[in-house]
Amino acid sequence: MQPIGDFSTPTGSQSHPVAALSQDVLAQERTTIMGLLTDRKRRRERMPHDLEQYYREHVVQRAIAVMQNNRLATGLFYLFIGLLTYQQVHYVSTPQSLAHDMTIWTAIYLGGGIIFAVIGFCVAARSCDKYYSTYIGTCSFLGLSGITISASLFNSAYINQQASYLVIFIYMLVYSLGSLRIAATVIIGIFSALVSMAVIITFNLKVDFGQYSQYTGLSNVIGLVIAFMIDQRDRRAFLQSRLIEIEKQQLDKLSQEMARISQEDALTTLANRRHFNETLAREWGVAEREKHPISLMFIDVDHFKPYNDTYGHLEGDKALSRVGRTLKKMATRPADLAARYGGEEFVLLLPNTDSEGALVLAQEVQKAIDTLAIPHRSSKAGKMLSVSIGLATLTPDDGNSITTLIDNADQGVYAAKEAGRHRIRIWPKPKVASPKNAPQAKGES
Repeated sequence: MQPIGDFSTPTGSQSHPVAALSQDVLAQERTTIMGLLTDRKRRRERMPHDLEQYYREHVVQRAIAVMQNNRLATGLFYLFIGLLTYQQVHYVSTPQSLAHDMTIWTAIYLGGGIIFAVIGFCVAARSCDKYYSTYIGTCSFLGLSGITISASLFNSAYINQQASYLVIFIYMLVYSLGSLRIAATVIIGIFSALVSMAVIITFNLKVDFGQYSQYTGLSNVIGLVIAFMIDQRDRRAFLQSRLIEIEKQQLDKLSQEMARISQEDALTTLANRRHFNETLAREWGVAEREKHPISLMFIDVDHFKPYNDTYGHLEGDKALSRVGRTLKKMATRPADLAARYGGEEFVLLLPNTDSEGALVLAQEVQKAIDTLAIPHRSSKAGKMLSVSIGLATLTPDDGNSITTLIDNADQGVYAAKEAGRHRIRIWPKPKVASPKNAPQAKGES
């Protein structure tokens, strides 16, 4: 059974979509909730529209969950009430009125059973959830009116009085467990009392109007007080629960942001060196187990210090950022990783890629950087910003390591620079040059 004060999200309902909210909205809602929790006068009023809607949805889902979880107990309790009232009517009624009184009792009991059955069917059908207020309100009105009118049909004044106690009990159930809006519950309570009185007067049924006014009037007044107290308690519990969810979500998002910052280079938004090292170690282990090659591309921006001296550090940052975005686009597979290694040095990790595939991609990288056409009048390699690329490919075994792969790629970059920059070099140098890797002015030799 779900406790009345429990505001955890019921199964199958998403009354609190906190995870879908942005940080700004979360902060704004947190401020609103803090104000509501610290100002009792504000809490008596309706909450802002979205919060009020979430609150009502949650109250309805909680009520449905309580009813679903207690159907058996409710049925047994109703059976017990039936046996108890049956014995009471049978014992109190005179022989002359027994048949009449038992007929009235049967009608009341069957009518109540039908109402409970309808409610049980509706709470079990998820499609009826949006009509909760309608079917609970209708059943409450019919139950209150039916038992109030029927209480005046018994010939025994004692049974009539006992029936009035049952009316009071039902009023309390409607006000405390109906989970309707307070205004709607008050309307149902007062309207059922007035309709019942109109029927009693119209058909000249037996009733003590003084007593009738007392128990229906007091039932509505006391029920209203109870409903208000429950609503205030539930609103506070809802706001506290909502606040906890918001703070948890804010912490989760902050944690995610911190994790992202710890793995990302601020300027280029590429992976930083730390994240690259962690990823390389992981992919090396995978390649070692599966006996797959792993390729590493070192990319160094040519004559970048003169570029900064000529155009300024701000333009230098812009140039690095454009290079970084270009490299990120080249890492097309899920396992590929583009990272900023330091300064004007970048790396492109290519798991499960042989040297031929890495060379093709290196040529595409070089072409993509050339296409950016970033002016560099201080470069000795050309009039535009260019890169030198070193390539290394290894299949992990006992004779090599991660350090070997990094050193080879680094040596490839130095070889490209020594050859005049704006070049691609594989290291160690291939023993036999294939046609695909034949010497090129700006490619591999």
